[in-house]
Amino acid sequence: MSEDPERSEAQIDDVLAGRGGTATDPTVLWLAATARPAAPPALLARIREQMTVTSTAAATLSDRPGRLLSTVAAVLALAFVVHGVGGLATGEWIADNLGEPYAPHPFREGGLALIALGVCAAAAAVSRRWSTVSVLTCTPIAIGFGLHGFTEIGVFAAGFALHAIEGVLGILLALAWWWDRRDASRAPDEDGA
Repeated sequence: MSEDPERSEAQIDDVLAGRGGTATDPTVLWLAATARPAAPPALLARIREQMTVTSTAAATLSDRPGRLLSTVAAVLALAFVVHGVGGLATGEWIADNLGEPYAPHPFREGGLALIALGVCAAAAAVSRRWSTVSVLTCTPIAIGFGLHGFTEIGVFAAGFALHAIEGVLGILLALAWWWDRRDASRAPDEDGA
């Protein structure tokens, strides 16, 4: 660049205005050619808006559990709710079939607890974030019910069937959760590749 600052400034103004000529300093031409103007604020706002919409949609999709996990969790939730409502509505009949005395208080509380457990299992069908809590809560109880059901084999067939179904669904819930986590951890790698 030239030693005269006023001349250099005039050359810069001419080049930026599109009036540069052959007498213009090569450094000024190079600087003008490599200068990148700032993007207009409206364009930046549209880009930010689009990125927000895209990231929100991706977050929403990534929080949805897979079909297998949703199905198993929903069926286990239904089994727990049926078990709970059965205890509330037919507790005396269940006690008679088991040959045990009927006590309304524990049947009522147990029925409400099972319905709450059903809600906990249903949470895994709705959100991947809640699935871990659902699995940690529902799987051990479902497996425990399944194992306890073997004591009812020759005594109360309906109880055995319900407990066996809950036990199998508890195991399936843990496996479906593991499968869903495995698939969810792979998804970003495949998209980025």
